[in-house]
Amino acid sequence: MPITPAQILAAQLVQHAAAHDPTPQVRLIAGPGTGKSFAIQERVAWLLASRMNASEIFVVSFTRASARDLRDRIVDYCTRLGLPAVSQVSVTTLHSLALRSLRAAGLLVYPADPLVLDDWELENLHDPEYSTSTGFRPGRAGTGSTPARAKEIRLDYEAFWGTGVWQPAGYAAPAQPITPNERQNYGQFHRSRAQLYSYVLPGEIVRQCVENIQAGVLDLHQLLHIRHLIVDEYQDLNPSDIAFVDTLIHSGVIVFVAGDDDQSLYSFRYASPLGIQLFHQRHPATSHHQLSDCFRSTPNVLAPALDLIQAFADPTRIPKQLSSLYVNSQPAEAGIAHRWRFTSGASEARAIAESCRDLIAAEMHPREIMILLSNTRATLPALRQALEAVGVPYQSPRADSFLDTREGRFVFALLRIACDHDDYVAHRLLLGTYPGVGPTTCDVLAQTALARGLNYRRLFYDPVPAGTFRPREIHALMTARGFCAAVDQWDPTDTIAARASELDQIVRHVFGDQTANQVVVELAPLPADATIQETRDFLWADNDEQRGNMLRAIYERLVLPQPQEGFLPPQVRIMTMHGAKGLGAIVTFVPALEEQILPGPRRQPYPGLVLEAARMLYVSVTRARAACILSYADSRFMYGSVSAHTRTRFATNLAGPFRPRTSGLDGAEVSQIMLSAANL
Repeated sequence: MPITPAQILAAQLVQHAAAHDPTPQVRLIAGPGTGKSFAIQERVAWLLASRMNASEIFVVSFTRASARDLRDRIVDYCTRLGLPAVSQVSVTTLHSLALRSLRAAGLLVYPADPLVLDDWELENLHDPEYSTSTGFRPGRAGTGSTPARAKEIRLDYEAFWGTGVWQPAGYAAPAQPITPNERQNYGQFHRSRAQLYSYVLPGEIVRQCVENIQAGVLDLHQLLHIRHLIVDEYQDLNPSDIAFVDTLIHSGVIVFVAGDDDQSLYSFRYASPLGIQLFHQRHPATSHHQLSDCFRSTPNVLAPALDLIQAFADPTRIPKQLSSLYVNSQPAEAGIAHRWRFTSGASEARAIAESCRDLIAAEMHPREIMILLSNTRATLPALRQALEAVGVPYQSPRADSFLDTREGRFVFALLRIACDHDDYVAHRLLLGTYPGVGPTTCDVLAQTALARGLNYRRLFYDPVPAGTFRPREIHALMTARGFCAAVDQWDPTDTIAARASELDQIVRHVFGDQTANQVVVELAPLPADATIQETRDFLWADNDEQRGNMLRAIYERLVLPQPQEGFLPPQVRIMTMHGAKGLGAIVTFVPALEEQILPGPRRQPYPGLVLEAARMLYVSVTRARAACILSYADSRFMYGSVSAHTRTRFATNLAGPFRPRTSGLDGAEVSQIMLSAANL
C-alpha cells in the first residue's frame, strides 16, 4: 500500500479524536472512503476499554445486512484488542431496536415478532392481496386500478409512518388523490392482515415507538438501560427515525452519530441531508468532528466528484475539505478520469463492454470493475447485449436475482420456516408461491381465518376445523402443510448437504428440473457443511459483497482453506447507484449521464431531487479507486424507440470536458489504468 505509515497515523489521530470524545452528543462527518466504520469500531473499543458495561452500548445501522457487516467488524476489531465483552454489545437496525423496546414494554400486539416486508413481498404478496380484498378493478396507475392503486394507497401510509404527518414534503401524490374512505379502508385491512401474518411495513415499528413515547407509555432509557447509542449512516434517517433518536438524547443517552450529508440518497423514504446538517441546532451541546483524508479514491477520480458536489450543494451543506491520501503517497498516484461522448447508447455500451474485456485480458479481476446505473430499464438491456457479445461475465442488479422470482421465494420460504417456525410471513410465502395459488385463494383463506378467530401459522400444523374452508382453499392449504411437515424435521444447525436431497426432491416435484438445477447453482458457493441458517442468511443478503463476507465467516468457522479464486464469481458488477453505496472498485464506469436519465423527468421539477441526483452521481464517482469513466450519448433506444438526448446539467461540473468517442479504452489507456491500479 503506497499510503505511508505517517499518513495512516495522522488520519487515525483524527478518527480517534472523534471516537474518544466524551461529549454527550458527538457528530462525525465522514466523507467517502475516510474511515467512518473504523471510527465506529474504535468508539466501541474505547467505551469497553473504559470499563463501560457492554450491555449498555447500542449500535444501529441502516439495513439488516449493513448492521450484520458492522457487527462483524466491531467484534473482530475488539476481539483483536482483547475486549471479549464486545459480544454483549447490541448491533442492530433501528427497526430492531424499536421492536425490542415495544417487546420490553409489553406493547407488541403481534402473535410473533413482526418482520418488515421487503420490496418483493410488498409488490407480490401485500399489494395483490389488498387489491383482491378491496375489489379494485384492473387498469392503469392513477385510475383506481390493481395493483397500482393498492401501491399508491400503501405508499400514502408509508409516507405517514416515515414522517408522522400525512402527505409530507417530498410526497409524490398520485394523479387521483387518496380519498378518506380509501385511507380508512386500507387502515382496516392492514391492521387485520399485519396481525394475521405478523408483519409490518417499512417505518411502521419506529413510528409506533415514537407515538408510544409521545403518549407517555414508553420509557426507552428505563426499559433497555441504554447508556451509549452509536448511529451509523445518520443522513439516511427519516423524521420518525430522528424523533426516535432525539427521544433517547433527551432521556440522557450519550449519542454518537456518523454520516455524510453529501451521501444522503433516500428521499424516497423521506430522509433528508437536513437531519445531519441541523443536528447541532437540535442539540446545541454537540461536538463536531470531520474525517477528510480519503483512503479510497485517487486525486483525478476525486476531482470531478468534488467539482460536482460543490456546484450542486444545497444552502445548508456542511463545508468539507476532502482530499485524497494518494497525493502524497509513495509513490504518489494521480489516478485517471475519462469523460466520453457517444453518438448512441448502443455505441456507448459497446465501448464499455470492450473496455471491460481488455481490462480483464490485462489481468484485472472482473469484480474490480463496476458499472453504475441510475436507470436500469433505460440502460441495462444494451449493456447486457454488449457484454455478452464480447464474452464478458457480469452480475446484474439485484432485481434479476433468483430470490426475486416466485420459485426463488418458494425455496427461501422453506429455509425460513426450517429456521424459525414462528416466521408467519414465510408460511404466507410458501402458500402463495405454489403454482396455481393466487392472491384470491390466499385472501379467502385469510378472511376466513380472521372471521373464525384462527391463528394463521397453526393452520399449517394443527387439524383444520371441519367445514371452515372451501375445497380450493383446503387443497392449497393441505399442499403447503405437506411441505411444512417435511421441513419441520429440519434444524437450523443441520448442514445443507444433509438436507440437499430433500430440498431437491421438493423443488423438482413443484417446479421441475430446471428450477431444481438453478437452486444447485445458487447454493454452489456454500461449502457442504454450511448450516440451514447460514444458507438462509446467504440468500437473504442484499448484495454479493455481503454474501462474500458471510462465506468468509463460514469458511473460518469450518477451518477450511479459502478458495483461490475468491468467494464470489469473477464477474463485472453492474449495480444501481443506490446499491453501490458503501462499496468500491478499481475501475468504475458511470454511463448515461443525460438530462433525460439523470436527473430525469421525475426529479427535474423538484430542485431538491435534482440536488439528490447530484449526490447520487457524487457517490457513484467516489466508488472508484484508480479510474472513473463518465459518459453520455446523443441518442438512446429506450422503451421501444430512439430519442435524442442531451448531456446532463451535471456534465459541466465534472472537472473536465467530455470528448467524442467511438470505441473503448485503447491499449495505452488500459496499460495506464493497470499501472495506476498496481500503485494502490
